[in-house]
Amino acid sequence: MTRLLIRTEAGPEIGMGHFMRCFALAEEARARGIAVVFLINEISDAVRMRCRAVGATVEVVAGFDALPVTPGDRVVIDSYEATSAFISGIAAPVAVIDDLENLDRYDCAVIVNPALAARPETYAGRTAAQLLLGPQYALIRREFRTSATSNAEPFVAVTLGGSDPAGLTGPVARQIHEAIPNTALRVIAGPANRQIKNLRALDLPQMELFVSPPSVANVLAGARLVVVGAGGSLNEVATMGLAGVAVVAYDNQQAELEACPFPVIDARAGLPADFAEQVRELVADSQRLETNARHAHAMIDGEGAGRVIDAIFAPRR
Repeated sequence: MTRLLIRTEAGPEIGMGHFMRCFALAEEARARGIAVVFLINEISDAVRMRCRAVGATVEVVAGFDALPVTPGDRVVIDSYEATSAFISGIAAPVAVIDDLENLDRYDCAVIVNPALAARPETYAGRTAAQLLLGPQYALIRREFRTSATSNAEPFVAVTLGGSDPAGLTGPVARQIHEAIPNTALRVIAGPANRQIKNLRALDLPQMELFVSPPSVANVLAGARLVVVGAGGSLNEVATMGLAGVAVVAYDNQQAELEACPFPVIDARAGLPADFAEQVRELVADSQRLETNARHAHAMIDGEGAGRVIDAIFAPRR
């Protein structure tokens, strides 16, 4: 039986981004009748629930020992800890989801780098793999590809990833409320966010907090503007055709500063002094918001998971 093995990681420190984009691949594979096995460092309730929803199995793995591959398997590796030696030792065709571009060699069948700034020359001399580069390969879950509608009053949304290790969600919400106090605010906290208690204590009259909502897309639907982390969530917002402003909180998101389809706020040293003013000006400019949303959706159409599964399971030469 053909299987897709996905070796990835999730947790309070690393967040849920790796798992969530791999889950987009799992959804696509399961829709085609392909068995999916997640091999992951820890199994949270959120991970277990999502795997159960699509009929994928999940196993805990520690470190980077040999994977339990069988003939016909395909393997996806999405981990910052995976080494060249580990990848080359896998006895099955491998697809590497690569953000850091830092390995000395990539002995694999496929490289997926959905970064807006990804370029083929980056991999010259380091691999013979098929290169799937750019936002057309962004791995977007199915919920963001459906046409969600909302009758809600205009609101601003905040979603800074599954864990938000930098703890920016609270300060972002507070500053937006102070800048535009009469605008409704929807704040999403992911399953690994350690600041949920503090977020509940914010007591902002216009703010509604959503903790691990069943559908993030339903919460975001109809947003006038989404303040979004410069990771996988950014691609989801673009796929939905919403306007956004991206918050860069970590060095590995630096490429978004130059290539992002949304305005970008560099918060690696904390929120800049004019953060709230930038958001206020965006919310007030309908034409700029419309252009912002249209441009982003043109770059990221949400069909990347299907394209990647096509490549992974294409006949080997």
